[in-house]
Amino acid sequence: MRFLFKLFLVSFIGMIAMFGALGSDNQWPGLIVAMVVWLWFIYSVSKPRESRTEKRIRDQERRIEELLKKLEERGH
Repeated sequence: MRFLFKLFLVSFIGMIAMFGALGSDNQWPGLIVAMVVWLWFIYSVSKPRESRTEKRIRDQERRIEELLKKLEERGH
């Protein structure tokens, strides 16, 4: 779902930027915007994404470590 939303958003922004580049005297700003948007999309799709369960597990481990540290401080 996120992938399709990003794809439609990038396509729309890139199309607007390309049309703007075609109609202006200086085409470089529009071309740069279009290329940057597509590079951002490729980067965001290619990076590994952490799932919700992995985040939950990591947060629980962090909380357990904090509790153990507090218990050690009280025991000494």
